[in-house]
Amino acid sequence: MRVVRPLVLGALAISSAFCGPREATAWPMLSVDKTMGKVSGWSIGVSRSMGGCLAAATYQDETTVWMGFDGEKDEAFLAFTNPKWRSIEAERIYQLVMLTGRGRWKGQFLGLAHGDHKGLIASGLKKGFVVDIARAGGIEVVFEQKRIAKLSLSGSSDAIGAMIDCQKAIVEAKAESPSPKGKTIPDGGSTPRRNGTSSGTGFFVSDAGHVLTNNHVISGCAEIDVAKFGLPSLRARLVATDVQNDLAVLSTGFDHPMVPALSLKPRVGESVYAYGFPLPDLLAASGNFTVGNITAAAGLGDDTRMLQISTPVQPGNSGGPLIDQYGAVVGVIASKLNAMTVAKVNNDIPQNVNFAIKSTIALNFLDSNGIVTPTGTKNATPMDPASVAEQAKMYTVHVTCR
Repeated sequence: MRVVRPLVLGALAISSAFCGPREATAWPMLSVDKTMGKVSGWSIGVSRSMGGCLAAATYQDETTVWMGFDGEKDEAFLAFTNPKWRSIEAERIYQLVMLTGRGRWKGQFLGLAHGDHKGLIASGLKKGFVVDIARAGGIEVVFEQKRIAKLSLSGSSDAIGAMIDCQKAIVEAKAESPSPKGKTIPDGGSTPRRNGTSSGTGFFVSDAGHVLTNNHVISGCAEIDVAKFGLPSLRARLVATDVQNDLAVLSTGFDHPMVPALSLKPRVGESVYAYGFPLPDLLAASGNFTVGNITAAAGLGDDTRMLQISTPVQPGNSGGPLIDQYGAVVGVIASKLNAMTVAKVNNDIPQNVNFAIKSTIALNFLDSNGIVTPTGTKNATPMDPASVAEQAKMYTVHVTCR
């Protein structure tokens, strides 16, 4: 059982200095000022009142689920509204229980009332909590031992990914002028720097413990640490970089690690997998495994150094291995299309348009820097995804930049 401590509703607390209608203090958080598009049945938009992005989906019983980010406080919120919930009182605190196949969550929600709209909202949440709810696949909302909603949450994981892209676009827009159409971001990606620290992914490429990653993961780092799952992190030394091809190789203290075979003949349409450490503050610290396909043999502008893939990646995946069903590495995760930038132009959010550097480019880089890669052969028969993930965990590492 997982129990969430009573939620601090600081963003919705009523101030004694507030002079307008009391119900208006909470409701603006659920307004959509700009719609960015739809993903798997969820509407993605921006709310100026909260300074962040939100996602909403309405079900047959007229219940709308809202989840979003508070850009100013780096927090999240979760809300449910339904015009049939006539008995809900504005600003009253309600104790709700949420049941999923993964566990049981309990917390405080604040009542909303605005015209015909009635609802419940909890703010000040950790982003990881909202991600857990979204990944649950289905949820029952219980109040005073009575079920008030049963929702499938279909597509909510995709919605979370779109919200993260949306929020990142807002941060970028504040930091720089609008980007040109079709800009890619090197954030398939390393995580944004916080307190001077960012992170990405890498993988072993030699028996001597060399690790391959992206140049943008380690660029500007005073110190680089590499951590293998289940072991303490070790300080790494930068051996060589290739800025043009966005590659870097590190020397570590890991002796005789497991090293994957490199495949030089990826095929469009084949299944490929990514293993890495995306969004370490939100997602599992042990690593994440995602599944997709090679969708094109070239990147943006027919860049033949790259593969286009549908395998989902997030900030922190950069530098990680792209693996085929035989357990061999076919590429190095490098970037993703800036979905929000494209959405501004086309009014639609592109889904899972990501890119990896081909293993041939990586091998040439390693050879030119005297890194001896094993001549190991890939499996003769296809492996099931669980076996690929199990192997990938053994040779993939978390790279931290300070």
